[in-house]
Amino acid sequence: MEVHSFPATRATPDPMRAQMGRLIEVVGTPRFEREIFQAACTAINCRHMTAYAVSKEGPRLLLAANAGAVPIAKSIADKYLAHYWKLDPVIAADDLCNKTTNVGVRIAPDEDIDDVTYRHECYTAVQMMDRFTLMQRCGSEVYRVHFLTGGRYGRFAPSDLEHIMNSADLLLSLIIRHDAAGICAHDKMTPQVFQARLRLIEPSMPDRETEVCTAIMLGMTSEAIALKLGISVNTVLTYRKRAYGRLNISCQNELMRLILS
Repeated sequence: MEVHSFPATRATPDPMRAQMGRLIEVVGTPRFEREIFQAACTAINCRHMTAYAVSKEGPRLLLAANAGAVPIAKSIADKYLAHYWKLDPVIAADDLCNKTTNVGVRIAPDEDIDDVTYRHECYTAVQMMDRFTLMQRCGSEVYRVHFLTGGRYGRFAPSDLEHIMNSADLLLSLIIRHDAAGICAHDKMTPQVFQARLRLIEPSMPDRETEVCTAIMLGMTSEAIALKLGISVNTVLTYRKRAYGRLNISCQNELMRLILS
């Protein structure tokens, strides 16, 4: 197991940090999980990505994404939570992680995971042969972000680890903020839930404005909303402006905070 400290300075621009503007726009929305995984795939040799918040009671799953249509990462995360999280060797690094120290830990399953069943179920069976975990403490919880690769993609290259570490501070901040927004892999935030919350906040809001706000909460663009509702983009923008006026807000982030608080 290798332990890495976050870099104090960054000599060159990093491909992961270059995508942070897009990720900031979708944090707290259902699009965040897919967008942050795609950003990782673009910057590094990543095939699976999961994130957890770990307290004394155990870990909570925040996101689980992988390449391909089959949700393999989510299936593995469920097994990990149910049976194996106490066997994770990264637990040994928890003491290094406090409010002023953030770390990255590289795990080679074939070398660092002694339990045969855990190693097979979560790594060998899906050909994952390398894992890099970012860790940061926030309050009573330690946030962990796991990047995994393997199969024909091999192990992480030194440049992959450099890119992860160069963006570690922002990546963890986004994960923590996304968790605070309340939309995680295990949450059931449906359109009906969003609409119910909107009606509690503003009972007089017309149905069309409620539908537009709900679609915004689901991460849809104005063009997608227009197509879904069978109206023009300008009409969508008009409904959005009226709804924001009723709610006394001015942007999508304020809508998120209002609905999810």
